[in-house]
Amino acid sequence: MKQAILAVSFGTTHEDAEQSCIRPVEDALRAAFPLWEVRRAWTSRMIIRRVAARGAAIENEAEALARLRAEGYENIVLASTHIIPGQEYDRVRAAAGALPVSEPLLNDDADLRWMAEVLSDIARQEGRTLLVMGHGTEHRADAVYAGLRAVLPPSVKLACVEGEYGLEGILDDLEATPGKRLTLMPLMLVAGDHAKNDLAGDGDSWKTRLLARGFDVNVRLQGLGALKAVQGRIVEKVGRIIRN
Repeated sequence: MKQAILAVSFGTTHEDAEQSCIRPVEDALRAAFPLWEVRRAWTSRMIIRRVAARGAAIENEAEALARLRAEGYENIVLASTHIIPGQEYDRVRAAAGALPVSEPLLNDDADLRWMAEVLSDIARQEGRTLLVMGHGTEHRADAVYAGLRAVLPPSVKLACVEGEYGLEGILDDLEATPGKRLTLMPLMLVAGDHAKNDLAGDGDSWKTRLLARGFDVNVRLQGLGALKAVQGRIVEKVGRIIRN
C-alpha cells in the first residue's frame, strides 16, 4: 500500500523563512518516517497566490490530497504544523474528512508545559527576559495563549498581534523586567511578515515601541520551525498516529 504524510503549514512569502522553518520540519518527517512519501501543502490562499506570482506552485490542502489520491496513495496522514487548533487547523480537518490529522503544536496542557520549558531554555540562553509574539485570533482557540501564559516562568512573557492578549495588556508588567532587558521572538512557525514587521520592524513595531519606553531590546528573529525541539515534537505527534 502506498503511504504518504502530507505536511500542512500556513505558509510564508519569505523564502528565507521557508528554508529555515518549514523545510526543516518536512525534512525531519522524512528522516523519521523513511518508508513514507512526504508532501507539502499550505493553507493560506493569499500566500499561495503571492508565491504563484513569483513562479512557485504550492498546493492547498485539498489540492494536495486530491493529487495523492490520484497517484494511488491509500494510507495518508496529515501532519499539521499549525501552532493552535484555530481556523487554519479547522480547515485542515475539514479537508481531511476521515483521514487522521496530527494535533497542532499547542493542543493540551502537556503541550503548554513543554513549550514553557522550551521558551525558558531560550530565555536562559539569551540571559534576559524573553517576550514572545503569538499570532492571536478571534477563534475560540485564542484561549490557548491564556493557558500558555499561566504556565510560563517569570523569565518569559507572551502577547499577541491579534485577539485578546495584546502587548498593551502587559506593558506595566514588563516595566518590572530586570534592567528592562528584553529579547523579542515570534511564537510562530516562521519568522515572516509578523516577525519582521510587527515585531522587529522600523515602523510601529513592538521593538520601536519598547525602545521608546526605555527598554534594552534584542531581537531573536527565529521561527519555531527552526528549533530541533519543535521539529521533534511535530514528528512525535505524527508518530502517535502512525503507530496507532
